[in-house]
Amino acid sequence: MISMKRCAVFSCLGLGDGLIALVLSNNLHLNGCEVTTFHPFFENLQEWFPHLPLRSFPPLEDLGLVLKKFDRFFLIYEKSSWMQAILAHCQKHYHECTTILNPIATANRDYPYWEQGRFDGTRSFVENLYTFCKDILRFTVVTKSNGIAAPDHIRLRHFKDRIVFHPTSSRIGKNWASEKYLKLAAELQVRGFAPSFIMTQEERQGWNLENLDAPLFSGQSEMAAFICESGYMIGNDSGIGHLASCLGLPTVTICRSEQNGRFWRPAWAPGKLITPSQWIPNLKGLRLRDQHWKKWISVRRVLDDFLHLAQSD
Repeated sequence: MISMKRCAVFSCLGLGDGLIALVLSNNLHLNGCEVTTFHPFFENLQEWFPHLPLRSFPPLEDLGLVLKKFDRFFLIYEKSSWMQAILAHCQKHYHECTTILNPIATANRDYPYWEQGRFDGTRSFVENLYTFCKDILRFTVVTKSNGIAAPDHIRLRHFKDRIVFHPTSSRIGKNWASEKYLKLAAELQVRGFAPSFIMTQEERQGWNLENLDAPLFSGQSEMAAFICESGYMIGNDSGIGHLASCLGLPTVTICRSEQNGRFWRPAWAPGKLITPSQWIPNLKGLRLRDQHWKKWISVRRVLDDFLHLAQSD
């Protein structure tokens, strides 16, 4: 039997990717493994995961020295040059004790490494990792939690009427229209809510945030504290939505694709996934739904879904 005393989990590069990968790390920890999670910037969030050591990606020239400390390896597959170097090293030197999990939304099984994780594209990534831990690793203790724990001075959802808006993402094509976000914020202000836009200095270019709360943060931990004390989150498919959800905030996620949305949605706290209607043609060569998805999602629809979510909460 392959030893799992000292495990290394290598996450994809994004904020949401790291938060989801920590579901696997947390389950390994709860079942007696010493686990280290590698991610490019998660060391900044170490105080939020006190029992799960977080490390930056090691320099490629140090891989041999770093990896020899572990006896089990889990890689969340992506095509970045860094992950490909890790994959090649692990398959060459630790083939029998390396598991590669491919996070892909398709329901097909003909993509690389499907057999190692047996992911189901119709279910969320978080749910797939839960099933992987339960049915393949056969852990006796299984959870969907990634182990996040707010520092003692943070007051969970203290500002219940504050809504975190995250209107940007890693790709422009994933972003709902800026004018619709601003109109939605105005509609929610009238109803007594307090929208607060979380955007970096670079992301603010072209935005008119006058008369709106839009704080800047000194780092990831300060941003996490602000989100944790907020009441709700509305945004695109992005890491901020995952951070809000695993901290217990109900979320509304606006996404261009129902297939991708089902798999990548924030899947901890209650939430709404809003995508264009499947009745809109998306035939090959036309792709009306993919190309013009923003116009098919109205402010009224997002507002109504949010108000329903808030009422249920």
